[in-house]
Amino acid sequence: MLSGDGFLAPASYMGADLALVAELLFYMLICVAVVAQRRGNYHLHDRIQTPVVVLNFFFIIIIMVLSLRYENVPSEFVQRPFEPFYLVVVIHAVLGTIAQLLATYCLLAGHKILPRKIGRLRYWMWATFIVWTAAVAMGVYTYYIWYIVTPERPHLF
Repeated sequence: MLSGDGFLAPASYMGADLALVAELLFYMLICVAVVAQRRGNYHLHDRIQTPVVVLNFFFIIIIMVLSLRYENVPSEFVQRPFEPFYLVVVIHAVLGTIAQLLATYCLLAGHKILPRKIGRLRYWMWATFIVWTAAVAMGVYTYYIWYIVTPERPHLF
């Protein structure tokens, strides 16, 4: 199912399109959670944040990591670090990894599973939101470079 033709760009595949749509939806939900938190509705904030952070792991592992491995990005990036096809995805991967790790810490500390000994949690949440925003922007740019600018490149499956 994930290997079929995509619906957003002719050169994409279903998995990439679903991941892009899901990540944009997740980002909009996180924005709603930020507004809820700012208005003091912490219950709604938690109800949105928790499934988004957990479900994001699915898209990272199933779609993004497999795409990186299939495209041989780590070794190709070392050989051609300034080629946009590899550079944008590496920047996206680094930002996304940092954002997901920060989000996971905030989630676990917010639910009191991890201690909040690193400092005030809200500062970590704001840092997470800023990095997540940058990761989403680079993810959209990665999609643009991979499936619109260079459609002749092979893709997953």
